[in-house]
Amino acid sequence: MSGLLELVEELVFKFMSRDFQEESVKIEVVSDGLKVFLEESYVELVKGSEYTVPRWIASRLESMNVCRVKEPDVTVEKLSQIVYLEETQSRKPQLTKLNGYFYSRLKQVISKLEESLRTSPDWKIQAEMLKSYSEFYDALTRERVAKIINLLNLMDIPEDIGDKMSEEEKRLYLDLKTILNLHLRNFYMRGRHGGTVHKG
Repeated sequence: MSGLLELVEELVFKFMSRDFQEESVKIEVVSDGLKVFLEESYVELVKGSEYTVPRWIASRLESMNVCRVKEPDVTVEKLSQIVYLEETQSRKPQLTKLNGYFYSRLKQVISKLEESLRTSPDWKIQAEMLKSYSEFYDALTRERVAKIINLLNLMDIPEDIGDKMSEEEKRLYLDLKTILNLHLRNFYMRGRHGGTVHKG
């Protein structure tokens, strides 16, 4: 059974990764002279212009130094602030708002740091930054997962809490809720039909 759950979760992560890459992001073009196929036609990118494109195209263009992705960076300072707020409210059903695919964006930041660690002359600074990101990531997931587990006791997530969850957290909640409901239903049915009553 655990092997089946692992397979299902692996598929869920693949779908989430695909959805993350298909998510629309704004880009600012920093170099002229390139045509890109967008919305069923070729568009010539003009330096200084902004476009909305799927993330996978934005990532490719950014790696070619053609554009800059315009979305808030997940800085270590921002991550530190979120962790602080989560820890000070650890016993309350309150969440700090995490937009969109927050953890996927954070994973991208960490991957870029790991890559630059191999090539940067300032590898000690990069290593320290990577350590900080990893520690804050662990602290954040520990706090948020504990709160999500506590939410499983509710019939539905209050709207003000659901709006503050990242897309990954919403998926985690739904997966855990489904597993819990299946277990409870299974135990309930066994209690009704599976036991033997002995009269003494």
